[in-house]
Amino acid sequence: MKKGLALVCVGWIAIALCGAQTVYNSTPDWVSTDIQKVSTGAALVDLDHDGWLDFVTANGNDMAKQKVAVYYNQGDGTYPGTADWHSSDSKYNGHLAVADVNGDGWMDVAVAHLGTSGTYNEPIARVYLNNAGTLSATADWNADISGNAFGVAFGDVNNDGRPDLAVATGWSYTPQHNYYNYVYYNVAGTLEATASWQSSDTGHLQGVLWVDADNDGWLDLVGAASRGVSRMYRNLGGTLEATASWQTTDSGNEDAIMATAADIDDDGDLDLFITDNTQLGGTGRFRQYAGSPGGFASTYSWSYYEGYGSAVALADVDGDMDLDLATGGWWENTRLFLNTGSALPATPDWNSGGTSVVEKICFGDIDKNSLRTVTYATPGDGSRKLFYLPHQPIQEYVAVCMDGFCLFPDQYTFSQEHGWVTVANAPNIELHVEYTVSTRLDMAITNWDDNVGNFVYYNQLVLKGDANCDGMLNGFDIDAFVLLLSDRPGYDAMYPDCDADTFCDMNDDGEINGFDIDGFVAALSG
Repeated sequence: MKKGLALVCVGWIAIALCGAQTVYNSTPDWVSTDIQKVSTGAALVDLDHDGWLDFVTANGNDMAKQKVAVYYNQGDGTYPGTADWHSSDSKYNGHLAVADVNGDGWMDVAVAHLGTSGTYNEPIARVYLNNAGTLSATADWNADISGNAFGVAFGDVNNDGRPDLAVATGWSYTPQHNYYNYVYYNVAGTLEATASWQSSDTGHLQGVLWVDADNDGWLDLVGAASRGVSRMYRNLGGTLEATASWQTTDSGNEDAIMATAADIDDDGDLDLFITDNTQLGGTGRFRQYAGSPGGFASTYSWSYYEGYGSAVALADVDGDMDLDLATGGWWENTRLFLNTGSALPATPDWNSGGTSVVEKICFGDIDKNSLRTVTYATPGDGSRKLFYLPHQPIQEYVAVCMDGFCLFPDQYTFSQEHGWVTVANAPNIELHVEYTVSTRLDMAITNWDDNVGNFVYYNQLVLKGDANCDGMLNGFDIDAFVLLLSDRPGYDAMYPDCDADTFCDMNDDGEINGFDIDGFVAALSG
């Protein structure tokens, strides 16, 4: 692919977007105004089932006791300047994770408690249940261990279709506080009171990630380490090993904060990405550990030096069907490394126009201007219960069905960010998942700066001729385009979220009329 071009795969047509297009503006399109917050954890998730992604943040970090907050999508792809909802409790909140803990069909929120050097007498994690669109004002579940924790992640250790919670613990500043790391199993829709799993080591972890590294159908647990080496506890048929059997070997003293994974080179194996920070002697590099049939390489194959690296996320931001890497740092630019189809470039393709203290980067179609529904079907073998979908992130899981029957929410769990699903019972014939994805992913960012708000960057790419706004240009756009020309009110009623004036003004004369037909036909014919 030529540099500067984004190749968009659209079914039976491939369209090369003009090199003049940019994925995001250099400055954010939305900035929250409640900048007294020290925002850290975040997720884009539809909490209230209105079809729009809400922005959930956890605030406080180690700077101040603050609240969990929700910016509800206003139904037009925008957020209010200040959060609509706040928890009634104030804590030193770290990162967060979302899942349907109790299986009622509504996404719940888990938050890590970071604390400070002198404040480590709070539960390491809490869960706020979702009450038909509104989170509980105070936590419904608290971990039984008090201490410092920065990261949480929902996975499914035993493949029972219920989300289990991993907690990354430790305080690596002086004086250090050491704890075991924990997984709380989900038992019939409730996280257990005492963790069933704990690590044998008490090394500091700042982030945790569930990933099937060896493709054996069981989620392994990766920990991003501080004052040590990042490591992975393998899942041995439903039992997580207590002593990590994999670790990085290229740095003996990391200050790693976050990890993410996906297959970025289309070889069928998941690749691991870890941040590192120089604050406590780490390398300061974003690092990629290549996947293999047996797991991850122990030394990195790609890296980029940032210094105070803090955040990594993977998403197809340019609509070319390859996952790109987004990175953030403390007092640094947010950056995008656009996948060439087999690897990441040595230098970023996009940099934000300003710097901030980035904590979390999230992707989703906030303004719903390019959603499409995808059906994934795979044969069942009567034993496998974990399945990775061919996309991430997932906007919405519409239905999960197996052997001809659709499942209830308490019979499966999933990750929107990483695109996997587990089911309580293995399909014998077929697993069938219907979900929505977008080719115009927007980017949301939390900032630790107490004088800077949180950010949203809207995706600026335009696929001319996409008349039904499903992110693809194909024969399904013909009827929509004809309706647009003949009955604009009818078109607007059928496609209320489609920006026809942007996508269908083929000759850019400011009007949609018969003069656009030749351009539309030319786009369809490639």
